Amino acid sequence: MFFNNKNDYSKATEYNREMATKKSNYTLLNKNYALKNQTVLLGDSITDFFNYYELFYDFCKSSSQAVYNRGISGDTTDRLLERLYDNVLSIEPKNIVLLIGTNDISRGLPLSATVENVEKIITDTKKTCPHVNFIIEAVYPINEKMRDKFEKRSNKKISEMNSQYIKLCEKYDCVWLDFTEQLKDKNGNLKEELTYDGLHVNVQAYEIIAENVIPLLK
Repeated sequence: MFFNNKNDYSKATEYNREMATKKSNYTLLNKNYALKNQTVLLGDSITDFFNYYELFYDFCKSSSQAVYNRGISGDTTDRLLERLYDNVLSIEPKNIVLLIGTNDISRGLPLSATVENVEKIITDTKKTCPHVNFIIEAVYPINEKMRDKFEKRSNKKISEMNSQYIKLCEKYDCVWLDFTEQLKDKNGNLKEELTYDGLHVNVQAYEIIAENVIPLLK
């Protein structure tokens, strides 16, 4: 799949009914129920499936702070950018933990477009919430042996994406958090014991992630 400009891939990332419903649900929750100055987990299915209630329970109790999950399975950087204000920035969070980009590779979006979208996510966030503690996670490695042979993702592409993300974090003073070393095996693949399909992680991995994220939260 080849794209000539940023508008060409909109159909490839278009929300289906389930994704659109989640987006609308988050908008309603932010408008009517969510509190300001809390923590937001933001991203795709890997965030969506996070066992955050249990793993962040002690943090929430000790900090008197809520953790809101705003992950949507299958999300890409362009769709996340479109829902950023209604689903996240409208409640002026104190902390944002962002993990996004793996589905951009899967949908065939050019890396330049992904980086442009993430940069816009950062600048829009900093403009609306100038004091936010913005933590950006490196996209996790996959287990290439467990993935279908037609999988467009590769650890080489993921590494290239993360290299660009590091530059954005340095440019905009965001916190960079890279779990690659903890998650990969000796061959650079996502450890089999931490995944069930070579892409999504299990609770053992989420434990590692939560233990390292929590000390960075304000």
